[in-house]
Amino acid sequence: MSTVLAELGKKYAERWVSLLVLPGLLFVAAVFAATALGHTLDFGRLTTTVERMAASVSQQPGTLAVVVIVVPVLSAAAGLAAAAVAKLVSRLSFEPWPAALLVNRRVRRWKAAADEFDAVRDDTAAASAPDYQARLDSLAAKRNAISLGPPERATWMGDRLRSVSTRVWSWYRLDLEFAWPRLWLLLDGDEQESVRAARAQLDSAVMLAGWGALYAALAIWSWPAALIGVALAAVAQRQSRAAVDNLAHLIEGSFDLHATDLARALGFEVAPGTLSPIVGAEVTAHLRKNV
Repeated sequence: MSTVLAELGKKYAERWVSLLVLPGLLFVAAVFAATALGHTLDFGRLTTTVERMAASVSQQPGTLAVVVIVVPVLSAAAGLAAAAVAKLVSRLSFEPWPAALLVNRRVRRWKAAADEFDAVRDDTAAASAPDYQARLDSLAAKRNAISLGPPERATWMGDRLRSVSTRVWSWYRLDLEFAWPRLWLLLDGDEQESVRAARAQLDSAVMLAGWGALYAALAIWSWPAALIGVALAAVAQRQSRAAVDNLAHLIEGSFDLHATDLARALGFEVAPGTLSPIVGAEVTAHLRKNV
């Protein structure tokens, strides 16, 4: 799955500006406000500080030039700091890491939910109840809310992306790491743009988590900043889950729609219908080239 994320994670200049510099200006303003307010909500104090600085700039024109140069630099520096935090959040969320306690806890929760689902599904006496299907659907949703399969990551998001590789392999016997770059070449422009947009949405959400951490750090100087940090983290969590689910569906859907096209493009004989696991295994062996 890391291959897919790397392929889709290419940065462009306009995205760099929108994700780093512009939010950085707001953060620099927040730092200024935090240092002026301290652990109070005395906005008169903030107004006095701004007026004092404005008077200093008017009396010393060179000060304005310094501000014009320094503020964008500080904004970019703040953006890079947020990006570094966002990268750490991404690694902790999507990659395997030594958090056995967290993973084991999620495994226990998933197993309990899966056992409850299996018990109801296998109960032939309960199958005649009017609410049987609704109950079964509710238990399946409860299990899938933890993970679509036995958890292997510390977060739902990590397991959700990992599940794409697992599901594509189990259904088509295609190795996602090797198949995705070739399949990508077969997608039309609209399909590629949909996947790119989903990845951009995920980038923005993870970046928001990075900003949330920086704002929370400002609580050292001004406690109200903690409220901003918590709010940003909550929004980032919600948006990240939605973006991950959307991206996973689009990538898996690309295989559902174009797995046979990939096999044919590589010269394999494919019967009408979906790609069989037998042909999929042959395609995977060809793509791996004994690697």
